[in-house]
Amino acid sequence: MLTSTGIIYVLFSAAGRDMQLLRQELYIENLKESLKNLRAQRHDFISHLQTVYGLLQLHMADAALEYITSVCDEVRRPTRIIEVNQPVLAALFQAKAAAAEARGINFQYEINSDLKGFLLPQMDATSIFGNLLDNAIEATLAALPGMEKRIWLRIFNADNCYCFEVGNTGPVIPLELQKKIFERGFTTKKVDKENHGQGLYIVQKLVAAHNGRIEVRSSDQGTVFTVKFPVLSI
Repeated sequence: MLTSTGIIYVLFSAAGRDMQLLRQELYIENLKESLKNLRAQRHDFISHLQTVYGLLQLHMADAALEYITSVCDEVRRPTRIIEVNQPVLAALFQAKAAAAEARGINFQYEINSDLKGFLLPQMDATSIFGNLLDNAIEATLAALPGMEKRIWLRIFNADNCYCFEVGNTGPVIPLELQKKIFERGFTTKKVDKENHGQGLYIVQKLVAAHNGRIEVRSSDQGTVFTVKFPVLSI
């Protein structure tokens, strides 16, 4: 009996370490993407400054002003995401929006909650929403030629919960597969199966660990993952 108990303990410990490793891998990948996006923004910013400087040297003040105005208009577009009272999530959403748009995907967002008081640990929040947005990008890219390529993110409060909705216009997920997609190792991809089938499993485990719930619905109108966490009284 002691031997059996010891074996069970070892198995549970190994499973816990494996889960932690997978979470860290997702977190690191999302940090790398955010850093890459920041570097690209820095490069663009330097280029813009050089252009304005060149115009001013040529005494083309009106052209410089027009150029600065166009740059400011471009920068203002994602401002609502930055207004979220969660810097790590704001940076993550910004990076995923840039990644989607770089692939020709229209990224839309509607932020109706400042998430003030949202206490999910940063690593877990990054793993959950980074994975959902990555899946949305992959699914949208898999859409048939000529189909709309669009991702949307909605954040709002309802029924005393913080609600996050990540949707895409990719292929429909059949009803019989909608429950299986959260199983560890399950994937619909026909190639490189060993490196897929972990993300949604981790997402479900992390959401449940913080007393939340995740739902999926899929139709011709799009596939939507909705995550809800209870608002905690402080």
